Amino acid sequence: MSDNKQLKLFISYSHLDEKHIEDFIKHLAPLKENGLIEDWYDRKILPGKNFQMEIDNNFEDADIICLMISKNFLSSEACKKEESDALKLMRKKAIIVIPIIISPCGWVDDQDLSNLLALPNDGKPILEYEIADTGWNCVYDGLKKAITQEKEIRDLKLTESFAKFLQNTELLAGAHSQKETVVLDDIFVYPELSKFDELREYEKKVSSERLVEYILDNDPKIVIAGENQSGKTTLCKKLFIELRKRNFIPVYIFDKTFRYDGIIENRINKAYKEQYKDVPIEKIDKKRIVPILDDFHFAKQKEKHIKALHVYSHQIIVVDDIFCLNVRDENLIRSFSHFKIKELNPLLRNELLQKWTHLTDKESTQKDDDNSLYRKIDEETELVNTTLGKVLGNGIMPSYPFFILSIISTYETFAKPLNQDITSQGYCYQALIYLYLKKQDVRNDDIETYINFLAEYSFFFYEQKKGEISEHEYDRFLKRYLDKYNLPINKDILIEKLLRSQMLSKDSFGNYSFSHRYLYYFFVAKYLADHIDSNKEEIDKIIGNLHKDENAYIAVFLSHHSRNEFVLEEILLNAYTLFDNYNPATLTQEELSFIDEQIENIVRATLPPTHHTPEKERRKRLKAQAIAEQDNKSESVDNRSDELKIELRRSIKTVEVMGAIIKNRAGSLDKIKLEEIFKEAMNVHLRILTSFFELIKQEEEQEEIINFISTRLKLFFEKKAEERRKEGKRERTLCTEEWKKIAKTVFWNMNFFVIYGLLNKIVYSVGSDKLIQIIEGVCTEVDTPASLTIKNGILMWYSKNMQIENIENLFKRKDFSDTAKKIMRFLIVNHCSLHKINYKDRQRITRIFGIPSQRLLTQNVEKQKGNT
Repeated sequence: MSDNKQLKLFISYSHLDEKHIEDFIKHLAPLKENGLIEDWYDRKILPGKNFQMEIDNNFEDADIICLMISKNFLSSEACKKEESDALKLMRKKAIIVIPIIISPCGWVDDQDLSNLLALPNDGKPILEYEIADTGWNCVYDGLKKAITQEKEIRDLKLTESFAKFLQNTELLAGAHSQKETVVLDDIFVYPELSKFDELREYEKKVSSERLVEYILDNDPKIVIAGENQSGKTTLCKKLFIELRKRNFIPVYIFDKTFRYDGIIENRINKAYKEQYKDVPIEKIDKKRIVPILDDFHFAKQKEKHIKALHVYSHQIIVVDDIFCLNVRDENLIRSFSHFKIKELNPLLRNELLQKWTHLTDKESTQKDDDNSLYRKIDEETELVNTTLGKVLGNGIMPSYPFFILSIISTYETFAKPLNQDITSQGYCYQALIYLYLKKQDVRNDDIETYINFLAEYSFFFYEQKKGEISEHEYDRFLKRYLDKYNLPINKDILIEKLLRSQMLSKDSFGNYSFSHRYLYYFFVAKYLADHIDSNKEEIDKIIGNLHKDENAYIAVFLSHHSRNEFVLEEILLNAYTLFDNYNPATLTQEELSFIDEQIENIVRATLPPTHHTPEKERRKRLKAQAIAEQDNKSESVDNRSDELKIELRRSIKTVEVMGAIIKNRAGSLDKIKLEEIFKEAMNVHLRILTSFFELIKQEEEQEEIINFISTRLKLFFEKKAEERRKEGKRERTLCTEEWKKIAKTVFWNMNFFVIYGLLNKIVYSVGSDKLIQIIEGVCTEVDTPASLTIKNGILMWYSKNMQIENIENLFKRKDFSDTAKKIMRFLIVNHCSLHKINYKDRQRITRIFGIPSQRLLTQNVEKQKGNT
């Protein structure tokens, strides 16, 4: 659609008919003078312009395309291509395509043309009129009518109430601390969709940003499925807005009665009147109307409604599950393409957080520096990932925009009362739970009853070791509950509200379960926290088996609900026993002399080139995280698993739980306890590191592993070399000693990055901007290269602070191993890659620590090659 008020009319014709085109243009004069249209054809191209580009640009920008039909047009390949492209634009942008019949020809046998209403009336050719001007005048009248109607539709306005609805973000509208009202355009991020084939088998991943083009180019009928709070309605709104921009007339239908009774046509007409003004629906071609039926899974007569929708070329049906359209006529379902909304991956979560962070009503005169913004984004990312449960495992809360922004807004806006036992993060979960209940009109004085019911209910699941229970088991639980507690709410109303809130769910087999895992963990932990004295043995068992995701999550939720010293003491006691045969690693010269001897074999740390941007590096890492998150599967750890593997996993999970506790209790635990937990969490990983050193320092073991790597490398590359020789390419053959030298380099680099990875694990597991004083105190007191490296890693990431002078002094210490120095250099490079560093500071880092930029290193290598 052109930007100005005039409609742009493109004339597609054969140059052999040019004299008729001149007549046509003369007859258009009143429409141009009245400002209704602006005509264009290829004779308007100025000398020196790119001929085809000018045609293509004006063709794409057209609002009306007139196809000047004659035998010359029908026999021209260029004209036929323009006809085909015009019909595509008609489907894609709802432009008007009008065949104008100049001379007698076989146009009615062209299936596409014959389906369009042609001018003059009844498709009578201009040349068959006794006076050609009579025919052209008929064309003028028909064109004027089409233009007038088109301008009415293009100027079609939304009602004020519906325009507000399209931008309304409901509960998030007033949830931002810096913006009075948050609208959809402020925060919308296009989610990814899973596409399914006609058998509803997974086919591929697509972006919802391309969905409108997909509908208009490929499949005009689609089904979008999504879980509760996945953003189905929000996506409907965005599709509505985008379709309207393309000059279609979307009509949004949502049945508040959850039945979709009656005739669907009447519902569409009623919704149209509520959403648009001035132009009656009867004046609009049904091919341009796009019904969007939200929550269609509640419809009682799905098949009847789907059949009735056949008069609309495009349809969007929104349901909760791709398999919910169970209708007898399978052909009806096969005519739809099926999509399902996916959770936001790390890239999209970052995009959403960036949008939220930049929202403000104020015109700030002081611009935040980039690193301050990075710090805020990094803090919010950690908060979101921790609350979603991504740190301990695959997650316990779906990463949909509603949950992500609810997490952030709860922390920003709704400060918890200081006298509450529950932590800030626990309060966030609780706020969501209260929100669910309030949406079902649960009275304030009844909320405690619902909470108590859910705590007992969740522990019943825990005792039964089940993810779902049958109706019979539910009745058994209910009897037990009523024997123990007074229930002032009708039991049927209570369960109905919990099901309607979608905190609980009931499948078609009658089985009950929690809708989201975080609800289960929250309430199991609440039950245990409320009954610690009678469940100490059970809590001890949970804490002793933190390698299992369920236990790790419950332990963290226990720390949210209870300040009881028993829980902390048990976690600490458990940590003391992990890898207790080893002392914590120190990274001193004495400890790592066997690795320092190989330091020249280990890859060199290099600063990113000067043209590098932190955004590019962050995006690259987020993409890698998205792939890892997609591929990540829960590890099943059982008694048959390797004992060392279980011990290693238990240790890592224990440290993550300890980190979660001190981060959440940073302001409520006394300093001595915070220091003790941090130190022991750090030491668990450092003891793992010592066990690793013991494993790789023995020369016999080194030789055995290097020989193994050498053999595998040789086999792999010889196979590749053979393939290239078959293609006629020459390949150099390496001798055994050369392969062994390469394998040795691989071996020592692997070892180095295991050490670097474990130290990074400590930084992110137990680091926090709320604990800087505690961390600095503990690490300085321990005073080993390992503890001081960890301290600086935490300062770089959480405080965005690199203490160059302090690090330089550490490098001068005699006990600092070359390996520890190289790890520190990699930490520095990591920081510089993810943050803005000015030229002067880059030069200082290069001068003090001997870290070249990638560009400089490449230049030196090329120079050396040239000299040889």
